[in-house]
Amino acid sequence: MSEYTVPDCLVLKLEEVDINSEEVDTVIYILYDIKKKEYVIRGQRRKTLTYDSCTYSFVCNYTDDLVNFLQYVICKYNLVNETLYNYDNLSNNSNNITFEFLQEYEDKNYELSGYNNIKLSKKRLVRTLQILKNVFNYYN
Repeated sequence: MSEYTVPDCLVLKLEEVDINSEEVDTVIYILYDIKKKEYVIRGQRRKTLTYDSCTYSFVCNYTDDLVNFLQYVICKYNLVNETLYNYDNLSNNSNNITFEFLQEYEDKNYELSGYNNIKLSKKRLVRTLQILKNVFNYYN
């Protein structure tokens, strides 16, 4: 393992599933940067024939603000697929972790748990995000 990678890091993947089309509309990866004390958000809406969607990258310091963001970008009527991964190959600089990297290296071997077609609730989001924040390795 390189000195430039994190040995283990929990990453939450949320997929918003449109209840009408049953297609994934939005994919969001979330991890917690223990050094900077902030959540790292990488996401993208699905591309369609009429528009090409770009990826986005944000950081957030507070769990409640992140919950508000997720409840805003994910339609409350849609369902969510939720997967918790343990990546062992992330850069120790969260600025270098892109949506494309997370998607490319997503692997069933990293999967710790997964739940499909669930309703996104504030209580569940807060509890899951607290896991990301409080279950970690020191990797300095």
